[in-house]
Amino acid sequence: MTSTQTVENVEIWSTILTGVASSKMVPTKKLLVLGDPNSGKSTLIHYLKNDPGPQIIQNENEESTNNFGINNNYSNNIPLDHLDDDATNTLALGYSFIDVQDEENEAVARLGVYQLGLSAIEYMPLLKFALSTDTLADSVVLIVLDWTRPWEFLETFQRWINVLQHRIDEICKEGSAGESWSRGKAVVDELREKVEHYLQTYTEPVPVNTFNMAASTSTSSTVVPPTPVVPLVTTTTAADQVTLPLTQGSLTNNLGISIVVVCCKSDAQNTLEQTLDYKDEQFDFIQQTLRCICMKFGAALFYTSTLQPYTFHNLRQYILHRLLTTSTKSYPFQLKAQVVERDAVLVPAGWDSWGKLRVLRDGFDCESVHQGWESDMDAVTDRQQPGSHGARGNYEEIISNPNVSEQPLNNISPPVTCEDEQAFLERHFETLQHVSEMPNRKGTGAQSTTTRPSVVGPLGVSVLDMGRNDDRRKDAASDTLQKLSTSSSLTTSSNVTLPAIDTNVNNAGGSNGVVVGNNTSTTASGVASGSGTGAAGATGAGPSHEVLNNFFLSLLSKKASSGTSPTSREELTTPTSASPASAGTTARRATISRKDVHKELDRMRQYVNK
Repeated sequence: MTSTQTVENVEIWSTILTGVASSKMVPTKKLLVLGDPNSGKSTLIHYLKNDPGPQIIQNENEESTNNFGINNNYSNNIPLDHLDDDATNTLALGYSFIDVQDEENEAVARLGVYQLGLSAIEYMPLLKFALSTDTLADSVVLIVLDWTRPWEFLETFQRWINVLQHRIDEICKEGSAGESWSRGKAVVDELREKVEHYLQTYTEPVPVNTFNMAASTSTSSTVVPPTPVVPLVTTTTAADQVTLPLTQGSLTNNLGISIVVVCCKSDAQNTLEQTLDYKDEQFDFIQQTLRCICMKFGAALFYTSTLQPYTFHNLRQYILHRLLTTSTKSYPFQLKAQVVERDAVLVPAGWDSWGKLRVLRDGFDCESVHQGWESDMDAVTDRQQPGSHGARGNYEEIISNPNVSEQPLNNISPPVTCEDEQAFLERHFETLQHVSEMPNRKGTGAQSTTTRPSVVGPLGVSVLDMGRNDDRRKDAASDTLQKLSTSSSLTTSSNVTLPAIDTNVNNAGGSNGVVVGNNTSTTASGVASGSGTGAAGATGAGPSHEVLNNFFLSLLSKKASSGTSPTSREELTTPTSASPASAGTTARRATISRKDVHKELDRMRQYVNK
């Protein structure tokens, strides 16, 4: 008897607990967050957990505080310095959850939030834990973009949408029962019809009388109920509903899942305007491009900013609207589209069209973006770089990356390393020697070997003179002095001797590289000594600067050798004439007047020009 009563009591309690559990069971929804590191995903999840509340609309009679529409009460109570540990994802696939509650703090739903670490192919197999055939109908995907890097918007969008497309293709292959049918494909096709139907039946909500709401909240606790939304379709049954076709460019890529594109850190637009000189034309072009691409996937577009926390509240309400709305229960979204305020853009799925895009700014080519995106996605699917004429190439041409040099790397010439000067001269020494040996065609036409400067040595000395032996010097000097002796114009000139400069390394004599005494000295009278050798400055065809050089070097050498013996002085200036005045030539050489110098130079110049 006792055992029978015990069994009955257990069955009663089991029935009661089962009934309570079923009545308190809340639906579980999934939210997949895709985005690059440091794009604002952690802050986004933080605000989804801690709802900052709607935008405060003040009455015109109230004193205006310069808060720019920011809910200061919420922003002060929710610090961002210490985010939740589960909001900051450091895993390959992070998970956290959000409890959605109603006005009475009763749980309405539990929202599981998944974060994929990277878009690399190694991470793609982890998506099966977030999206599967059973959970795809209760899921929403967020693609997060970063406003601090607007030039990467399309590249990031293409990369993550390719990851999502890869997962949808895998779901279509699950539960395959033949070549043409599978359970996953049937589920995806059904969800695609639902997404298309949602866009076709979208109606813009009627704006709520905000003045009455603000007045009622300030005077009493009773809130004036909003005006009910009037649906566009008024038929009674779903079978009799007449839906309009989709607009041009809408839902051309139907993945069968709700997608929301979130551009975080929209307050960075002020920084872009100040540092990179962005204009309204560029901000409008970015918005038009994103809206045109979102239309292809039936996605919504939201801008969020921590300086305007109500933007996160609007996003939260839209996510719950797409997840919790069923055929029997509605979770309405009462906000209208907003495309005027550039840092708080809100475009619900199904509202936009190409005509509305062109209203924002004329000249935007929707067809080009639409077709260019298709070519870009084909390249991304094949793991190739999109072309420069696609949607991404045209976008990055206008919204360029400031961190990349404007000049392509392949057009930069390689750096040139200058060769060492001594190595260059050593390499061309032989060539310069051959060039110096070429005959000179200046003057009277006679070939002279002493008119071209040498590579090394004093000015006016030819390289050929360095290797010339004494016999050849004597012969050249004898011929030259014989020509000078026959000239009648030089017979009355003074005996001014110009010593020759010899750079022959075998000749030891002289000082400072000037060899005096062993070479023949040619006087202006045309008479030469028989014991001398050839002089470089008196060969008969040398230029005037060589004559001047030899002349002044002779003066220096005479001053340097003023203390020598009379015998050596006579060797330097041997008289070549029998005139009595020739004996005092050596003594008068130190006191030659400037007038005599000029006369002698003029006489030499006349002789050279003949």
